[in-house]
Amino acid sequence: MKIESLVGEQPQAFAYGDIFAHEDAGGHARLCVGVDGDSADCVATLARTLLGPFQVLYVLHTTRTGAALARYESPVLSQDELRAFLRRFGSFLNEDSRHDLWVRSHDDDATLVLDRHGVIYAYGPLGEFEAALRQLGIRESAVVEIPCPHIHHYHATWDDAEEQMLRSLDWTLTPLPLSDEQFVQATSQHRMR
Repeated sequence: MKIESLVGEQPQAFAYGDIFAHEDAGGHARLCVGVDGDSADCVATLARTLLGPFQVLYVLHTTRTGAALARYESPVLSQDELRAFLRRFGSFLNEDSRHDLWVRSHDDDATLVLDRHGVIYAYGPLGEFEAALRQLGIRESAVVEIPCPHIHHYHATWDDAEEQMLRSLDWTLTPLPLSDEQFVQATSQHRMR
């Protein structure tokens, strides 16, 4: 589990409810998606509506392994390469909060973001994205809310996956601004209020 809500001081499981909402983010229209199942698979489904080619930006803002906190930019990936990457690392992306993942299709002027809370933000052809979400049984809502307060989880069981991911592509690294760093060396969890 990536995050849990806090009720008093007790962590509790919660569900987004398989919903999406239209949002304005600084003058840019987007969809905000709260999936209860496989968020990485939902990203792959949304990416299938795009032409590509793709680039992945993996933002490692918290580490348990001592890896460099950085923005890791992939080389150009085909649709098949992106799908293989998301299939290989999907469980890690779904279950651990140490990262954000951005998928960019320049030719479509589209971006998909899977953030540390398990929320997906979709910029680009919103009509196509909305149709794909509805086919997955995800319904429209007024808002997708991240619970507040909540707790992030950084699981030791995913440390090997972090190391494998950072070796999986010929990444170009850009240091994180200090404002983006969460924890240089994380423990198993951290509370966010």
